[in-house]
Amino acid sequence: METVPVGPHGGTVRRAALHGALLICVSVGATQGLLALDLLEAFAAPLITILIAVAIAATAMLFRLRQRLSRAATAPEAAPPVGEGLYASIVSALPELILISRNGRVDYVNDSGIRMVGVASADILLARPVLDLVDAVTAREVRDRIEAALLAGEAVAPCEIWLSRFDGAPLCVEACGVPMACQPDSLVLLTMRDISDHRRTEAALRRAKEQAELANRTRSQFLANMSHELRTPLNAIIGFSEIIADEAFGPTGQPLYTEYARDIRDGGRHLLTVINDILDYSKVEDGKMELYEDIGDIAEIIAASVRVVIGRAESADVRITQEIQENLPHVLADAMKLKQVLLNLLSNAVKFTARGGSVTVSAAVAPDGGLDITVADTGIGMTKAEIAMALEPFTQIESDLSRRYEGTGLGLPITNSLVELHGGRLLIASTPSVGTRVTVHLPVSRILRQAAPSLASR
Repeated sequence: METVPVGPHGGTVRRAALHGALLICVSVGATQGLLALDLLEAFAAPLITILIAVAIAATAMLFRLRQRLSRAATAPEAAPPVGEGLYASIVSALPELILISRNGRVDYVNDSGIRMVGVASADILLARPVLDLVDAVTAREVRDRIEAALLAGEAVAPCEIWLSRFDGAPLCVEACGVPMACQPDSLVLLTMRDISDHRRTEAALRRAKEQAELANRTRSQFLANMSHELRTPLNAIIGFSEIIADEAFGPTGQPLYTEYARDIRDGGRHLLTVINDILDYSKVEDGKMELYEDIGDIAEIIAASVRVVIGRAESADVRITQEIQENLPHVLADAMKLKQVLLNLLSNAVKFTARGGSVTVSAAVAPDGGLDITVADTGIGMTKAEIAMALEPFTQIESDLSRRYEGTGLGLPITNSLVELHGGRLLIASTPSVGTRVTVHLPVSRILRQAAPSLASR
């Protein structure tokens, strides 16, 4: 009799086969015994029938059991339960930072968290306080709330925090946490998602919006300033011209007409200044402003600039003095552009200095070998915020004194651009109600140590 031992059913098969074989052997043995005792003749036919039936039943039982166990042997085995390794692989593959806090310290961190924090191995983070990873820019209230939740093993409500990467780069994440049952320790599963790109995009959009609003305000302010700056002299020019043309005060030659003619001349000059400022600024903005460099004497440039504004200063009762260091080296620069710089600075100094005040122009070799030209006044002065505003184009600082004077708000921006065009810097120091000190610093590359050739020898 063949047996089919299949897994844990092997014993059952063997027992069933032995029982069937034993039953057949007993039946055969009993038949042989009866034949030996001559007792089978009377019962021969019925006994043989019974034995045959028993043998057939035993054979059928064994056949069915064999088939059943054969099917069991070929059936697939049940899949083993999912192990911890598979779960660890899934957690490691997640893009979010997954961290387990045990009593407020790092007990586990996935691979994404290691990369996000910027460390080479998880061993650097293990057993460290979780709060060590939170940057100081995170609100103190949020830090305290997270620390209390981690120590108590409670849930951490969704919040936005900044992490301290080991390379010093800031990292903004959205964090939340859920408690894990583990007595007596306090375990919290923290999940952090990097939202730095999202925050940077928001900041860029906010800056773009602010710049657009600033450009809009600048345009509106420019239109308002230009409307006033152009209308005022034009009205004077047209009005006085009509008076003279119509001989409203009698035939031409009257002294009053001469005064009106001067007003027309001054209005025309003012219009020309406004237009020149706008054109100069547009050239600077377009990068089309060019320098026509030549060797120049800075003392002569300063003296020529002072002569232009001296009349205006005397009318305003403002004293102008010059303090020029002896034997100054010549400079390689555009003399007309430097004169324009000084005229803008001197005009502003006189404009914003009250009667009885003073303006001082000085020039000296700088400590770095360059050249410093300084215009200092005893005027109304400015705060740091007002200095920044004055350097913006088409902007005027509002004050009781400045509102008395005309201006496009382009003087300092153009001056700053012309100085930078020479490779220099414009330095402004000012104190309200004390005065302003503006220094034009020309670099050492613009300074000539040898005397410039005279015009006769050129």
